[in-house]
Amino acid sequence: MNYKPHSLREKDACTHIGLGRTKFRTLVNEGRLPAPYWLDGCKLWITNQLEQSADALMGAANDNTATSAYDSWSDVTPPQSIRGEEDQ
Repeated sequence: MNYKPHSLREKDACTHIGLGRTKFRTLVNEGRLPAPYWLDGCKLWITNQLEQSADALMGAANDNTATSAYDSWSDVTPPQSIRGEEDQ
């Protein structure tokens, strides 16, 4: 049975969307990820909101056609089998 929690604490929220804590906090402070809510002294993020915001960020990142200077894979050609061509 798959269980999806309604809310996540910061450590779990970071892990859930694949970010380190510093980057996660930066994106929350910039308003690019949702702000947490407080429940009895616990800072929590609603899982659905977090996923929707992360999906939007990933989509925006994939729409960027300029190659980043930090993209170390930009000059790598995948093997033929990954590109969908027959191995010869």
